[in-house]
Amino acid sequence: MSRSDSPLPPEANPSLRRPTDRGPEGPLGFAWSSLRMAWRWLRRMRTALYLLGILGLQTLLATIVPQFPNVPRTVEQWRTGEAGPGRSVSAIIELLGGYDVYGSPAFLALLLLLFTSLTACLLPRYRAWWRVLRRTRPPRSRHLAGQEQVVAFETDAAPDVVHTAARRVLARRRWRLRAEDADPGLPPQVAAEKGHVVREGGSLVFHTSFYVLLVAIVLGQLLGYSGQVGVVEGRAFTDTAVGYWSTHPGRWWDDADHRAFTLTLDEFHVDWHRDPRLGAQPRVFLSDVTVRTEDGREIERTIGGNDPMVVEGMKIHQLDWGYAPRVVVQDDGEIVHDGFLTMTPAEGGFWSGAVKAPGADPDLGFEVFFWPYAPPDEDGTPQLTGAPWADAPYMVLQEYRGDLRLDVAQNVNTLDRTGLEEGEILAMRPGSVAVLPDGVTVAFPELRRWVGFQVSSRPTAPLLLLGAFLVLAGLIPALYASRRRLWVQAGVDPGTGRTRVTVAGRAFQRPQAFEVEHGRIVAALRAAVDELPPSPPAAAQRTGDASTEVVQR
Repeated sequence: MSRSDSPLPPEANPSLRRPTDRGPEGPLGFAWSSLRMAWRWLRRMRTALYLLGILGLQTLLATIVPQFPNVPRTVEQWRTGEAGPGRSVSAIIELLGGYDVYGSPAFLALLLLLFTSLTACLLPRYRAWWRVLRRTRPPRSRHLAGQEQVVAFETDAAPDVVHTAARRVLARRRWRLRAEDADPGLPPQVAAEKGHVVREGGSLVFHTSFYVLLVAIVLGQLLGYSGQVGVVEGRAFTDTAVGYWSTHPGRWWDDADHRAFTLTLDEFHVDWHRDPRLGAQPRVFLSDVTVRTEDGREIERTIGGNDPMVVEGMKIHQLDWGYAPRVVVQDDGEIVHDGFLTMTPAEGGFWSGAVKAPGADPDLGFEVFFWPYAPPDEDGTPQLTGAPWADAPYMVLQEYRGDLRLDVAQNVNTLDRTGLEEGEILAMRPGSVAVLPDGVTVAFPELRRWVGFQVSSRPTAPLLLLGAFLVLAGLIPALYASRRRLWVQAGVDPGTGRTRVTVAGRAFQRPQAFEVEHGRIVAALRAAVDELPPSPPAAAQRTGDASTEVVQR
């Protein structure tokens, strides 16, 4: 007796049980079993989603907690308790690797697990999809009457002619057809399928897009760079490691990766729609710049808010701007400060900044308040408005004397008043000079503007664009394509002697759309059959018009 003829079920017949690889016995067997369970767990798409969520939480932690590669001084202050949530919380952050998230072993291990999980999930699906694409044939149906859409009609054409017409109609509509084969257990039948390749392919492309995006994000964190700097009109900065106000380098970014170009802000154009009813509406924000590359080339360009400049792979964006009054301070005839203040807007329609002159004895500082438009009234009193245009600039300086505490990290636009004594108040307009009682001279010779630029390197931007394209390319067929099957079976009805044609179908998604499609296919098949010559037996027994029976479930 052969294995296929055995009367015993596989569970009762040891010779028919599938061999299983139990692995070695004892501790090695337990380890082998644990590894297989871990691998099965890792291959699940749900596991990849869990890992992706944990990775997102770690990334969120990196945005909240200062990172040592970017701001080491701030991290040291958190560790010592001088800043941040305190030493106890800082110790927990240190234990979790929160001060260097992207370089911590936990993050790298999680990233490796995520890539492994995504690969293990996608590769088997791609193999299965490729097998379906090349080999799988639409299955036959033994129960046509049990399908969702069933339409039956009679015709005088022979069954094999109807089947040929059905193949032609379905092939024209790009249905995947089962090859003609003889099955002694079933009557002749045309089986077709559509949508399974497109829908599954779209789903695979959609999931692959996350793989591509993840690779692009990780490489962007390693290879990318961004730096912010403010440049006053007529001044310049050089693309070096120390030329920026703040930087965010990737872990693999090196100081030698800077392009060493020099950017000069020739002029900044700013204007508004001055509508009394709507207030100041921005109209023009443009920066005329000249860039000199390391090899001596000069490039003149105008940079707009949505029109960045690219220099040797580094993209230069215009972020913000502000007023930059020049303040000159002399103490006993010696200039202790001469520079442009990068003023920042504050609530109330004015701009604020600070002057720090440690060269004076004792240290001298000023809190500076600036109104771009403060026209004088009839008696000369300035009218402090919130208008942003500099048609009537007005500046107020509050003097302070004492220790400026410049050995402590502080904002360049604010004064640390600890240990400072308040002095005189000065009111100035461009071109004016004021003399304090102690002989200090303060001058306001000119007013310019400064522009904040961001210089960034994003080598993985094309990969991110590819990932975004794959998201859309995979989402559209995954949402709008539907998998459906159709069967056409024709046979001679013993009662009438005519050919009875049954067209049955089932939709796995979007059944309402398939109901309309099924009706169109039946109509096309009937039209194709009506054009065929009747078979001789059917013509001899013809008794009337063809009848149609429709059954829908």
